[in-house]
Amino acid sequence: MTCYLVQVVRFDVNFPSPDTIQQASQAIRRGQIVLHPTDTVYGLACDPFDQDALGRLFALKGRSSKSGVLLLIPDPIYCEEICDDIPQVFYELSDRLWPGPVTLLLRGKPSLPALLLGNEGKVGLRQPDLPWLKLWMEGIPGAIVSTSANRSGQATPVSLEELRLIFESEVDLFLEGDEVAKGTQASTVVDLTVTPPQLVRAGRWTHRVQACLKDTSAGDPS
Repeated sequence: MTCYLVQVVRFDVNFPSPDTIQQASQAIRRGQIVLHPTDTVYGLACDPFDQDALGRLFALKGRSSKSGVLLLIPDPIYCEEICDDIPQVFYELSDRLWPGPVTLLLRGKPSLPALLLGNEGKVGLRQPDLPWLKLWMEGIPGAIVSTSANRSGQATPVSLEELRLIFESEVDLFLEGDEVAKGTQASTVVDLTVTPPQLVRAGRWTHRVQACLKDTSAGDPS
């Protein structure tokens, strides 16, 4: 196993310094792997269009290439650059639920890296609600892959100490924000490539998502 000379940076997720934003942005542009806080669980990030970085991230997690990964995006309009056949319900839901802890699955453009799409050709997208993530994507500029910081099939770490034990020697930059909050949940995931939309993973805001789905043009997903 390769060990990397990791840089550890402690910072305030609500008031990150320009130096932290610059360092994190440069890491993504250089094809590096960044362990970082989000508005849900801690994530592992890389450039979504860097094949080598994607391959390393999948190997780090032990993730099957059959499954795609989540993209954090700066704005809903960004989806039009990377997705095909965007349904009207996407605009309705993103308007009501973003920024926030809700991931929407859309049909990705065939030109996207295969590791982003997985076997089903879908891409998961989320606009996060955390000041530092917005500034980070502005600094890159662009979207980032941000998959949960855990080994595939294993529970998400419940503390910074556990994250350090698992990943500190395997990532390039470890951004330490707040301690992992007790009971932290991943995002709720909704598949918009099917009609009606399907709730495929319960998480934060699940009840709010279900209520919004009933009010959209797609109707009740149940």
